Amino acid sequence: MSVKSTDSEQHEADRAARGSATTAASRIGVLTDVLCAVDGTHLAYDAVRQAAALAGPDGRLTLLAASASGGSGRYHGARLAPEHAQTVLEAAQRLAGELGVSCETEVETTGRVEQVVIERASGHGVLALGAPSMSRLAHLLVGGLATTAAHTLPCALLVARRPPSGGRFDERIMVASDALDHSDELVDFAIELARSRGASLMLLHAPGPEYAFHPTRLQAQSERVREGLGERASICVEPGHALQTIVQTAAAQGTSLIVLASARASGLHALGSVSERVVHDAPCSVLVLRPEDLG
Repeated sequence: MSVKSTDSEQHEADRAARGSATTAASRIGVLTDVLCAVDGTHLAYDAVRQAAALAGPDGRLTLLAASASGGSGRYHGARLAPEHAQTVLEAAQRLAGELGVSCETEVETTGRVEQVVIERASGHGVLALGAPSMSRLAHLLVGGLATTAAHTLPCALLVARRPPSGGRFDERIMVASDALDHSDELVDFAIELARSRGASLMLLHAPGPEYAFHPTRLQAQSERVREGLGERASICVEPGHALQTIVQTAAAQGTSLIVLASARASGLHALGSVSERVVHDAPCSVLVLRPEDLG
């Protein structure tokens, strides 16, 4: 009798584990379909490596070289000369191949770069870009792909930077929770991402003038992080403005990836978007998720 009981309990535990794995795969499945825009810069090649790591050998990785930008001539102002596009894509393919990831390649030589990339990204789970080389002000004045992508978010957005300590970009994750209604799904997403990558996870909350403090929800999120990751979990509540707190804490903690959600503000409200400003100011890679990416 006792043996049957033990077998039954083990069966139930195994079934629960399979169910948990299925849920986790479903929750972070958006990360396995990545479009990476390449232009031949070191920043773009960093994005290729990180995009390949996210997609994995069983995922879908597409490399896009958009070489035309419109203007007075067909290739006026192009960041990537059309004749160099194939060479750049071949180099990017080799980088992905070193991680065991095969990929599709696309070249587009008509239309503005920003428009082409945003339109193509809407058919994928994640758009991966190298970190912006211009300042945020310059992007706002003359236009820039990272700023456009952060404002429009045709899909989740990964902005790639080299990890502060030279390790993996996904080994020290920080999730920025505002403890509002949608933040539970964001925290659960980050827990499953950290589990899947064997990473540590810091839950950061910055109660400040832009957010009310919700201790009950924050406590529940903290418990889920600790239960899900044990010693690889940490909690930080740091009063202050969200942007400065996220950026400064990431720098102080040696964070390699910041995960946060966008409220998808539009118009003038978008100019104050925390997620868009973190994309520019962060010391590490940033993954911005839309509400629909979180279920």
